[in-house]
Amino acid sequence: MNIKHKLFLLVIILLAAFLRLYSITEVPPGVNRDEASIGYTAYSLLTTGKDEYGRPFPLSFESFGDWKLPLYIYTTVPFVALFGLNELAVRLPSALAGTLTVFLTYFLVLELFWKLEIGNLPAGKAGWKLRAIALLSALLLAVSPWHLHLSRVESESNVAVFLIVAGVLLFFKGINDKHPLLLALSLPLFALTYYAYHGNHVFTTLLLIGLCVLYHKKIPRTPAVIASTIVSVALVAFILSQTLLGADKTKFSGISVFGDPFVVHEKIELPRNTHLNPNGIIARLTHNRFTFAAETIAQNYIKAFSPEFLFLKGGTNRAHNIQNFGNLYLVEAPFFYLGIFILLFSAFSRNSSFVIRHSSFLFWWLLISPVAVSITKDAPHTNRMFAIFPLPPILVALGLVWLWTNLPKQKLFRGIVVTVLVLGFAVNIAIYLDRYYIHFPATEWINWGTGYKKLANTLSREENKSKRVIVTNPEYSPYIFLLFYSGFDPATFQTAVVRYPPTNDAFVHVKAFDRFEFRDIDWKAETQIPNRILVDLKQWKVVDTGNR
Repeated sequence: MNIKHKLFLLVIILLAAFLRLYSITEVPPGVNRDEASIGYTAYSLLTTGKDEYGRPFPLSFESFGDWKLPLYIYTTVPFVALFGLNELAVRLPSALAGTLTVFLTYFLVLELFWKLEIGNLPAGKAGWKLRAIALLSALLLAVSPWHLHLSRVESESNVAVFLIVAGVLLFFKGINDKHPLLLALSLPLFALTYYAYHGNHVFTTLLLIGLCVLYHKKIPRTPAVIASTIVSVALVAFILSQTLLGADKTKFSGISVFGDPFVVHEKIELPRNTHLNPNGIIARLTHNRFTFAAETIAQNYIKAFSPEFLFLKGGTNRAHNIQNFGNLYLVEAPFFYLGIFILLFSAFSRNSSFVIRHSSFLFWWLLISPVAVSITKDAPHTNRMFAIFPLPPILVALGLVWLWTNLPKQKLFRGIVVTVLVLGFAVNIAIYLDRYYIHFPATEWINWGTGYKKLANTLSREENKSKRVIVTNPEYSPYIFLLFYSGFDPATFQTAVVRYPPTNDAFVHVKAFDRFEFRDIDWKAETQIPNRILVDLKQWKVVDTGNR
């Protein structure tokens, strides 16, 4: 790498770090409930050695009944110790992982496109284009809306992406350089993804199957590789023993395509009853769990690659998207799909103008990225689809370099095309940064924790400390925000908390602790009772009944 490439890469990394750290405690505006849960759980582990349920150092955290994996929580503990219980401590591990992923992506492209051939270009020229693709991939990842946002919030999937990129890089570095120790180091990184994010129990497994099938002849059977394999398998088996029959089963039952308790009635039983003979063979063959699941999963899979999800609207969960903006820039759309065709032709045709050394593996990565999200009820889902990274910027970079390589050689024409593309990207990026850093915190605060932060500060005033607090909508998990922003003593909470029975989709809501209750409010009657603060979360209305 010459000095110019080093300088470009340094600027890209600094840009990535700046975009991920700038105003990280204010944008997004306050923590979401998963961030609050992870932060408070880390604080509880730090001060008591137990989670909010009083379980000592668990490997699967029940939380709201969604059973969180341990890696991000335990990673957050030293940050809470260093910075306190706040937004910075919870988000910094993700921001660092995201920035490092940008850095590693540059080297990953060099390894995956090793011995890249571009048309009839001489080796030196092709080598320059290879580094250009690597730099462009890192740059596009640095400014990617999808990757940027999930690097600015607590994101287990973002940490999993970092581990996957690091693991794949070491794997191919080991194969390309015939260095077994590097390959051995990659395996524990893959194993750690099983501790990071539930979706990787599916994705990482499929990714490893692809690596084994495609490269089994090149994997050396050295003592280091064998020992690393044994350790990694033991790590995976250990976490699955804690989650597969318990936490994973409970979590999947709530988010699967059958997670909605009414889906069987609405999508299967009602259509079957429209037949003249609802119990006939035709009615049962066309309307049953298998056909419904197959149709839904296929639709979800296709939607994951749809322009609407990728470039126009993104997902529906506002914790993972800003409203009416795609996960990727609109200007990237033609180059993203062009990059997919380049991969396809490179994998199956040696006559392609791009011959990519590991195109078959990249195409496999692309194919398996929507599998985990496709079997869930609210697909396409931005967070669960995040395993596709860093492929989107790599595919766009491929498309852009292919275009440049195949443009007519006239300088004026090339200059016009480059100007149009630069302006297109500049406008798209400027619009996103304006919406994200300026408008997003001003308009979306109600979906984040800043309102709870103000509420917690109000309730912590000396004149309010003796008052009973009644809060509506326990299904919003308001308790965790109050715990997080007040720094409520975890030992006291563990002994004082009272919970509702689990819901049909296995979620657990808090009923009361200390002076707090979470339930419906009889406004006519309870406004007459003194020494109470009544909070309506749907309208963000706070009523203090006074000291009469």
